[in-house]
Amino acid sequence: MKNINVLLREEIYKLEKIVKHTSDRIKSAPQGTLRISKKNRGTEYYLKEEGSSKGNGKYIKKKDIKIAHQLAQKDYDIQVLKMAQKRISAIEKFIKLYDKTDLRTIYQKCGSYRRELICDAILSDVEFVKRWQEVEYVGKVFGDETKKIITERGESVRSKSEKIIADKLYALGIPYRYEYPIVLGGNITIYPDFTILKMPEREEVYLEHLGLMDDINYVESAILKLNTYEKNGIYPGVNLFITHETKKSPLNMRALDGLIKKVLCGERGEVFPIL
Repeated sequence: MKNINVLLREEIYKLEKIVKHTSDRIKSAPQGTLRISKKNRGTEYYLKEEGSSKGNGKYIKKKDIKIAHQLAQKDYDIQVLKMAQKRISAIEKFIKLYDKTDLRTIYQKCGSYRRELICDAILSDVEFVKRWQEVEYVGKVFGDETKKIITERGESVRSKSEKIIADKLYALGIPYRYEYPIVLGGNITIYPDFTILKMPEREEVYLEHLGLMDDINYVESAILKLNTYEKNGIYPGVNLFITHETKKSPLNMRALDGLIKKVLCGERGEVFPIL
């Protein structure tokens, strides 16, 4: 789950897009405001000049109904623009106050000798990642016929492509576990190729490398595994990400780099530092 700071900054980004879109539309809208009058014979629309408080305004004929649409849209956009700007201001003020009251800074400001005497109430990101990586587990068993390939981190993986993925994650300091068992509904245990800790959200996401997509039996097994994920609320593109290859089409390195940058790196492309 994303922390509140990240969610609020994403909300500001969305609101800023709304502000720009509505501002551009307001600039291109006709001058004046719209007055609507309900009559027995139907609805009538009038164009009132800016600042004018006299008269009903100029009657908008049916052939010029587009003007009424544009004026109505402008009135709406003006209200949306004002409210969006107020919300951005409110969120920015909250974030500023929220950052000032970060409980984690209390422990960090304590002297080293004092830290030895107290227990930190909230784990820092560094300590959280450290403990996450120190969890011991038994991964999927390698058969005698399985060729072991050793990563830069010194672990065994099942293919050269998995080694490439593991080494990229390791080089970037992105915390991950290889074939860490997770128990899903129905007491089903599966072993995602990579369980990745996405920081700073402290959110676990999964990466599956489908390496034999030209093997029909492998494909059927992969589809069954993906269906199991989806039945348990783990969806591709949300908290499950997929790479793939065949004998003729190897792992797309550019796509892999793009996936890591877009999904696992921060807003500015930064990653969590290697511990």
